[in-house]
Amino acid sequence: MCTANIVVAVRGNHRELAGLLRHIAVQDFTGRIEVILVDNHRRRRISPSVLVEAGLAGTVVHEPRPGLSRARNTGVEHVTGEFVLFTDPDSRPHPGWASGLVRTLIETGAHCAGGRVVPRFVGFSEPPALEPGLAQFFVPPDWPSEPCELRPPFWLLGCNLATRSTPTPVFDEQLGVRPWRHLSCEDLELTVRTEHAGLGVVVAPNAIAHRAIHAADVRLPRLLARGFWHGVSAARLRRSHPEAVIYDSVRLSDVLGAVPREHWRTVATHLARITGWRLETLRPTRRVSAGKDEGVKSR
Repeated sequence: MCTANIVVAVRGNHRELAGLLRHIAVQDFTGRIEVILVDNHRRRRISPSVLVEAGLAGTVVHEPRPGLSRARNTGVEHVTGEFVLFTDPDSRPHPGWASGLVRTLIETGAHCAGGRVVPRFVGFSEPPALEPGLAQFFVPPDWPSEPCELRPPFWLLGCNLATRSTPTPVFDEQLGVRPWRHLSCEDLELTVRTEHAGLGVVVAPNAIAHRAIHAADVRLPRLLARGFWHGVSAARLRRSHPEAVIYDSVRLSDVLGAVPREHWRTVATHLARITGWRLETLRPTRRVSAGKDEGVKSR
């Protein structure tokens, strides 16, 4: 019987945690599930009793240094099982989520797998009609019908991701959300590094998790910030991995050429993304992540 550790980094959204744990408790996984909650607040806020109340085995660890990637890396240090699954407090996985990810890893022999992510609208009187150019900042628009190797136009998200525990998965701490900086691409960087190590990355479309999109997320200031920091993150990724496939265009002509057919919010968000990218490329060369030749480790 295999063991799957589910790592959940929690900062600021701890009130969503009970809902996630209820969804984990009803997983149809036939092995053992152990949850690792990483309390990423400066002072401890999460009691181990939350796991007991949900009927789940696991532990709560404290990582006072802020940052999503850092918190996930701390969680990975406490992994005891063969497989590591990652999700977020405000995500809501389907009952077959854990079994779908683990089964895909076993059947394909891959090191990393990511499931399908669909939106879960929170705080809306009715679900908004997000134009595709904005929706892609939250969930990928396309998914395969069957498991397959990761390839364009598909990409994976950290709220629905799984790896084997050996070699140790480590997220790049130059990426990932931090206070006041909506950095991203830590999941993409991990998949790029895994592929370059020849370990295999697959898409598992039947392992489904809902990602929360809050009403505040689609207001213009949040959209512009998300776009800007995504651009910064993509530029950092490209600096570390010059050969990585970046789906987003960084040419102004492509964005301005879309003005007649795109909503102005979409155009503004992509202009913010390009601004972030270009400003980051003007910065002095940052330290390139170490450990690219050491399995999938990078610090």
